[in-house]
Amino acid sequence: MKDLQKKVKDLANDVEDEVESQVLLVREKDEHIRTEANERLLKILQQAIENIDSLKQELNKQTKNNKLQARNGSVGHSYSPQLDVSAIENNMVGYNFEQELMLRKLTGDSSEMEVISIVGMGGIGKSTFAKRLFSDPAVVSFFDVRGWITVSKDYSLRNMLLSLLQYATGVKEEINPQDQENDEEEKNKNAELADRLQKSFKGRRYLIVVDDIWCRKAWDDIRLWFPENNKASRILLTTRILEVARYASSPKDPFPMRPLEPKESWNLFCQKAFGKVDSPTKFKDVGKIVVENCNGLPLIISVVAGTLSSTTALEEWNEVAQGVSSLVNVDDYQRCSRVLALSYNHLPSHLKSCFLYFGVFAKATEISVKKLIRLWIAEGLFEIRGHGDLEKVAGSLLHDLIDKSLVVVSKRSLDGKIKTCRIHDLLHDLCLREAESENLLYILDPSASEPERIVPQDCRWVSVCSYQGCFSPFLAYNKTRSVHFSEYMGSYVLLGQDHFKLLRVLDLGRLKWTYAPRELSDLVSLRYFAVRSSVVIQYLPIYRLLNLQTFSFLLDDGSPSPTKTMQLPNGIWKMSQLRHVNCRSIYLNSPPKISADDSADDAKYRVLENLQSVTGLSPLCCTKEIFHGIKNVRKLGISGDSDEFYREPKCLDNLIYLHELEALHIEFYHGYFRYGSRRCLPQPSSFPPNLKKLTLHQTCLSWESMTIISRLPKLEVLQLKTDAFGDSTDLDKTVWEVTEIGFPELKFLLLEGLSLDHWTAADDIFPCLERIIIRKCLRLKRIPRGFADSMTLQLIELHQCCSSLVNSADRIRQEQLECLGNDMLKVEAFDTIRVKERKIRAPATRGVRERTRPQWRI
Repeated sequence: MKDLQKKVKDLANDVEDEVESQVLLVREKDEHIRTEANERLLKILQQAIENIDSLKQELNKQTKNNKLQARNGSVGHSYSPQLDVSAIENNMVGYNFEQELMLRKLTGDSSEMEVISIVGMGGIGKSTFAKRLFSDPAVVSFFDVRGWITVSKDYSLRNMLLSLLQYATGVKEEINPQDQENDEEEKNKNAELADRLQKSFKGRRYLIVVDDIWCRKAWDDIRLWFPENNKASRILLTTRILEVARYASSPKDPFPMRPLEPKESWNLFCQKAFGKVDSPTKFKDVGKIVVENCNGLPLIISVVAGTLSSTTALEEWNEVAQGVSSLVNVDDYQRCSRVLALSYNHLPSHLKSCFLYFGVFAKATEISVKKLIRLWIAEGLFEIRGHGDLEKVAGSLLHDLIDKSLVVVSKRSLDGKIKTCRIHDLLHDLCLREAESENLLYILDPSASEPERIVPQDCRWVSVCSYQGCFSPFLAYNKTRSVHFSEYMGSYVLLGQDHFKLLRVLDLGRLKWTYAPRELSDLVSLRYFAVRSSVVIQYLPIYRLLNLQTFSFLLDDGSPSPTKTMQLPNGIWKMSQLRHVNCRSIYLNSPPKISADDSADDAKYRVLENLQSVTGLSPLCCTKEIFHGIKNVRKLGISGDSDEFYREPKCLDNLIYLHELEALHIEFYHGYFRYGSRRCLPQPSSFPPNLKKLTLHQTCLSWESMTIISRLPKLEVLQLKTDAFGDSTDLDKTVWEVTEIGFPELKFLLLEGLSLDHWTAADDIFPCLERIIIRKCLRLKRIPRGFADSMTLQLIELHQCCSSLVNSADRIRQEQLECLGNDMLKVEAFDTIRVKERKIRAPATRGVRERTRPQWRI
């Protein structure tokens, strides 16, 4: 089947290449060229149809053979449940709190049958944790019957039924091959066994572990075997798929298996490597690095430690410290890979492509979700029908990979959306191996000789993680779809159409460009173009790139404000596919008129219908005409110096024309906000009607202006960053007094780097607020007592704040607990600043989680 799958992919890629090549020629001005291209295109499609029909016949034949082999292979195999359970290692380290919690669930007071799901990525220790619970003395004494079945992807209902009957009755039965002569007889026999099993459970309290289940259908196939007998019976289920865990769990949500904390990881490593809780001195430093590279995955820690336990050569330890893929025992490394590869093999084909794309990023890096989704869209890795939202579809695919425990969430935004994600190093190795085997990805080795840097024929993705000098493509690049430079610092790139005519993605990383190469305009298939440069390039010929979806040009000169504003060409208004424009500071000319009436009031202008986000827009561009041209934009960032805002004092009132706008970011460049910046908010009636998120940075507003913001009817997220209100150089005390009922829908509030001394609010303000984050507000000593009556507040998170503010937050938490009986509110403090005069450090306030370093959150 793998060979057949490769034939299908190769055929699809070849047809795609040939069709796109002819489409480029169909657009030529020369009529003779267009005619020949159309004729060739017809022949290409006719031949493709014949090849597809041939492959379909081969596929049908192979599918029938596979079904026959699978049926014959399942006959005559017995199943030993005791062997299965005993094979699971049970010397788990860590998870002590989780074990106590789970034991209370298993032996709780509820008499109803409950299904408890444990979910997590492969190798994280789900089965080991379940075995730890399965063998706990409290569980052994509580249940009359305990049974264990392993489902896996290719499960046999007959084997599982016989296994459970052996647990329940103590009698072992063998499969009679004659019972599986046809499907109908097999169903009847299974129904008979299921009936016997249900009767054996009658009047008895049972615990059944359903290990390694992969799909909802598998649970549907077995769920009726377990009767509700009001005896406090339990089903403990383990899976890698969150969807399955949610589907099966009843009555509560699944239990997510977390990675090991650093201390737990170190203890497990030492136990496996040295048989004790500490290491010899000479291995301690390098051992810490090895453990860190394992990223809290118990399987990898155990295998690495077991491998290193047999060697005392420090050089071999240092080799493994460079990455777990450098295991000295190749067999052990492959064993780990096979465990993780099961999750990949279970993916549908479109999700496999999305997952393999993680290989273009450098190992152990956090990946921007926004960037990842835009790259997936540009590459065309998934199909969408009709007029669906591309970003939403791509986002759902990412959530699928997260739910299948292949991708880990690293950071979230204030409103809980995923900002960055990552994959485990071993999964990254899996991406590289699978993508290279399918001739999808080539990683350019900077240390290789020039002949070895030739990309293999037909390779689709090229990733250059680190490379100095001139990058000159070879002819083999003519079918490449994307080129990524992660940390490229060269001075020139040859981008000729002869080599890159079908290129869709060009991510140039950090360049020392002083001008744009002429060949850029030849890349007419380009959909994603991103570059960081130390200087503004005034002329970028992107107007010819009519397929471009994402354009990102960011300055990387280290200065807090740009030296110049980039002026985009007028031809940008013809780029109908454009979805995202991301720059530090850009200037747009008004869109051309498309109506016959030239009067200012009635004229119609060209509209970029697909444009979703624009960042870095100059205040001088905040005109009615331009906002009409980008009327569908959902996210807008406006940034400039105060002189630009001063020249157009009412420019932001034009935001009223952006009816689809949901997120607005307004920023003054550092050092310019003193002159005329007090007027950088729209009139209350001129705010976009659907605004949900507002970020202000260095706007230096007066706190009285907050009354305007408080009236926004749909505002859910408010972020006030450095000097958004007040002035850090002002020594006078500043007060934010919230007196009127406002902020009707606000859920998330961020205060960062503000010169705020006092904050007061009545108890009925912020009726929907769920989360408050305060960072580096050194002058703020107290949080309003009115929050003690809030029934919605769930978290107060404090970073680098004074101890009195932390104590104030904890008093609110205690009042909620004592007066309202509400234990929902949590207080977390990071890097708390203590008063210098105090010689004795006070103990951490009870209930406040104090930390000095970030933590992984799941």
